[in-house]
Amino acid sequence: MVLLIRPSLRKLEKLVANGAFDNKTILHYTGDMFGIGCKIFSFEAIEKIQKLKGRQKKPGFIVLVPSLEWFEKEGIYIPDKIIPLLKQYWPGNLTVIFKCDEPRFAHLAIEGKVAFRIPDDELLRKFIELLKEPIISTSINISSLPAENDLNRLTTFYSEWFDYAILPQNKNYPYNSQPSTIVEYISSREEKNQSGFDELKCIREGSIPCYVVKNSFEKPTILFVCTANICRSPIAEKLFNHYASKINLPYSADSAGLLPGGQAISAASMQLLLENGIMEAKDHIAKQITPEMIQGSYLVLTMEERQRDFLRMQEPKQTRKIFTLNEYVGEAGDIADPYGADLDTYRETYKIINDRIQRLIEKLKNSNSILKDES
Repeated sequence: MVLLIRPSLRKLEKLVANGAFDNKTILHYTGDMFGIGCKIFSFEAIEKIQKLKGRQKKPGFIVLVPSLEWFEKEGIYIPDKIIPLLKQYWPGNLTVIFKCDEPRFAHLAIEGKVAFRIPDDELLRKFIELLKEPIISTSINISSLPAENDLNRLTTFYSEWFDYAILPQNKNYPYNSQPSTIVEYISSREEKNQSGFDELKCIREGSIPCYVVKNSFEKPTILFVCTANICRSPIAEKLFNHYASKINLPYSADSAGLLPGGQAISAASMQLLLENGIMEAKDHIAKQITPEMIQGSYLVLTMEERQRDFLRMQEPKQTRKIFTLNEYVGEAGDIADPYGADLDTYRETYKIINDRIQRLIEKLKNSNSILKDES
């Protein structure tokens, strides 16, 4: 096994140009677990992996691709219904199975469907880009036995399984990693669909709870964040849900603060919302943001840049979906906190947030493009 730890892109590019990875098995790290894989057209290597794992039937390999843009460049259709879901969780630990008529993937398809994923690990994504070909990925184990995820054991007892190992570091990999959650998209037009609606079926629950993924599929959540969740973010949440319900926009809003919750909405924020017929304001109770709330949200929109930066630092894997509300709709700066100010100041804040929410809704109405810039 040729072990490549933190290899430079230049070195990888040279190896790729020399055909080093053709029909070779590759130990890789997705950002969550170790896997064994190969280029998707390395048929000899695919057969070798099947034999190593003791598989008797056609395997359900996961196809790792470098980016959402890859699908559009390769002319592979993604159903509109699942694009928000993919934008929310990719790169990440979610595998999505959907119909793929592309003949190049026929040897990996099961009933015309292929399992795709964009891995968390940046080195692996860049390696796949250099290959100009996706790789298949599967767990390192004999079929029906637990997956191996200890690097020392992998390089000692499984070394003959791999021709190459491409790893982002030499040690300090987590021992309690979980596999990707796998879901299947079933369109309303498929024969096996009994409901008449587009569905998401949980095939395997991994690190992301299936119910969270299904909630994101049915109605993606926009999470608004401010300091205490009593002034600005509740206004944004209630206004978004008010406007979205009027036009049947398939998104819902929630809100949270950086500080511990439990307080009622500020009196001035509630008054302004009630003046505009948004009676739900009376029921608002502040809550503190959690990692689970961030993971379960399609977008996380803060009122200030420092709040955005803090959340990005706390949840680096979720950075791609954390913005300020202003920057997401093309404005600069913060939306100032009116806490402790008079009603006229609150009214000005309300006016600003109302403008940003209406612009956000317009942007979301036209967001089902893979190449759409989120920022």
